[in-house]
Amino acid sequence: MIGNERRFFETSEVYHAEFKDVQGLSKGAPVQMGGVRVGQVTEVTYGEEATDRTIYVTLEIVEVDARRLRKDAEAQIVNKGLLGDKMILVSMGTAAEALPPGGVLRSAEPDDFMSKVGQMAEKADGALDDVSQVAQSLANEGLHRDIRESAHSLNILLTQVSKGDGYAHRFLADPNEADRISATIDNLNQTSAELNATLRELHASLRQVRTGPGFAHDLIYGDGLAPEVAQVGHAAEEVALTLQGIREGNGFAHDVIYGGKGDTQDAVKNVTQLTADLRDIVRGVKDGKGTVGALLVDPSIYEDLKRVLGNVERNSVLRALVRYSIKRDEAAPKVDVVAKEP
Repeated sequence: MIGNERRFFETSEVYHAEFKDVQGLSKGAPVQMGGVRVGQVTEVTYGEEATDRTIYVTLEIVEVDARRLRKDAEAQIVNKGLLGDKMILVSMGTAAEALPPGGVLRSAEPDDFMSKVGQMAEKADGALDDVSQVAQSLANEGLHRDIRESAHSLNILLTQVSKGDGYAHRFLADPNEADRISATIDNLNQTSAELNATLRELHASLRQVRTGPGFAHDLIYGDGLAPEVAQVGHAAEEVALTLQGIREGNGFAHDVIYGGKGDTQDAVKNVTQLTADLRDIVRGVKDGKGTVGALLVDPSIYEDLKRVLGNVERNSVLRALVRYSIKRDEAAPKVDVVAKEP
């Protein structure tokens, strides 16, 4: 059975591994792969150079199992049991290329149990220090005094809330205050409902604008005011052409605005002179000159004429006088208005 377990009678291949620390691994230690013993350690030694600190381990692995080793196979030193014995655990690897006999396995540094224990001890010491600091803080008299003062202030506050006249007491104990709060909440609910209704109406209006028909839809998504704008543009173009014709033409409007020659200039002068004469006549009438001016300005003349003439419709003398005035005006020579020479 011992021969079968150690597989002494099977052909083996030699492989190598290199470690910085073997943690007590010795010659004859088993080599396992996937939980199956496939060989043993045949040598654990330093190199020939004194400065070389690497530990070289030689392994013998049964030939039929050595075929499974890949180029990235790895050897790791692990504990064999609770007594501290060591063995080598080999992983096959996943590379496509096989590891040839005499090859060097990759090495994974072993987990140092004692170092882990030391790390755990350091962490435990840190935790104990934290607990000690917390305990010292709790034992501080100043902290106790602050806690007592805080508890006293909290007690006063709760007393005011339960028995005082402040808002907190009314909020908790006054039914009227509760009713007011309920009314406020109801108002908020009503306002929220009205706001929701307004938002729905606004959404409907926006949907109507988006889908149409209507002026707003046409203005945003359609032609909008394009026809009216086009009409205004045409009218402006016609006005511009008219003004251009006046400015560049030889007509009456051009002569009136920019000055002209011949009949147009004479007509403008006659109109100007006639306007001046009419202005003088109107000024004389306003000043009371002449018969018409006297009638307009002096009311006594009108009253005297009224007394002399009496009823105009029945006064034959006035009729004869009117006929005589008309005939005289017709027989009088006509006066032509001629513009003064500049």
